[in-house]
Amino acid sequence: MYSKLSKFGIVSAMVLLFSACKDEDNGLKGPGESNVITDVNDIEYNFNVPASYVFERDASTTVSFSGQTDRLYMGKEILAYFIVNTIKTAENVKNAFNHAQGAMDFTDEDLNASSKKIQNKVAASDDLNDAVFAGNSQELFISYIDDFFTEIIPNKEVVASKGVAGKIGSRYVNAKGMEYNQLFNKGLIGALVTDQVLNNYLGDTRIANESYISANNTQTLADGKNYTTYEHHFDEAYGYVYGAADNLIEPVAKGDDKFLFTYITQVNGMTSFAGIQEQIFKAFKIGRGAVVAQDYEVLADAISVLRYQISKVVAVRAVHYLEAGKNDLAVQDYESAFHGLSEAYGFIYSLQFTRNPHTGDAYLSINEVEALLAKLDAGNGFWDLEDGTVLNEISNAIVSKFDFTVAQAAE
Repeated sequence: MYSKLSKFGIVSAMVLLFSACKDEDNGLKGPGESNVITDVNDIEYNFNVPASYVFERDASTTVSFSGQTDRLYMGKEILAYFIVNTIKTAENVKNAFNHAQGAMDFTDEDLNASSKKIQNKVAASDDLNDAVFAGNSQELFISYIDDFFTEIIPNKEVVASKGVAGKIGSRYVNAKGMEYNQLFNKGLIGALVTDQVLNNYLGDTRIANESYISANNTQTLADGKNYTTYEHHFDEAYGYVYGAADNLIEPVAKGDDKFLFTYITQVNGMTSFAGIQEQIFKAFKIGRGAVVAQDYEVLADAISVLRYQISKVVAVRAVHYLEAGKNDLAVQDYESAFHGLSEAYGFIYSLQFTRNPHTGDAYLSINEVEALLAKLDAGNGFWDLEDGTVLNEISNAIVSKFDFTVAQAAE
């Protein structure tokens, strides 16, 4: 499904087109080669990289990602509608998901005035380039909204059991034990954020675009803007990760974020993955610096690091929640177990939007992800997973694609 352009192909094309780039005989990495860079500290560069994500031209910023910030805040508010005592209708929530500029879909007037929306960006990256897949993916998230209103709210006073939607502890689940807000939230981490970052703005199609590269090399600015299109695309990728963080130029804490950056910070707090937050932030700074310096080899290395590290975050959380759910089921703590497994379900769905820098493909294909989700969906869903066998199978299937263990992710 991805473009056949590889990292090697991207950089080689740049080398041939622009004499400012280094000679082609320079040890560039291609798919499948073991020396693809995945650690940001292995990137070699000879230009200045700022301590903060601050880039300027003529003393004015060249960084802009307001549209990404809008979508992150829209997503946060939509998640708040998944409550059983909501005053919203299903149509209200679906309208917010597919926001029309000026519609009163949100409590924030700036969001209402925004021309941005979430729905049309779901699974809609240039590299995936599959309108049918995008449409089906968008319909899936719409179905989560509809099903919450048709299955959960009418049963909010019912005690959940096998095959019966209702309340379990303080949470509300469908007949298979799944929380729709968690499926929606964690699924968008992949279908919106990860896809837009790795497969769209930092995807092969845009990064190898000759027109964008040429304009960047000549410092031809986008119409009425203080940035080149190439610079802007890189910033838009950054915005999907950090656009709702506590500090937009030196993000440390999640702030208002409900999506990827929240889980970068959580994975960073795990013993085996300490430092991953700095890996990602530093790779963004180096990559943006490389765009300014027109050093496309370094840019490709930074993108490789981002593909590897961001994909790992998604996979670690998928396994982490599978293992947590398994442990809770073992002691029949169904409320906590079903919550964790709902999060795991969304993260597993998100794995099809990851990007392996060695191959250029997702770490798990669409078919592989669907097969894993089918194991969770089978029969009575989460209610049938108490012996842990299926959950072990899924965790092992995920870690087989990565370079960490189940025990490391289970921390």
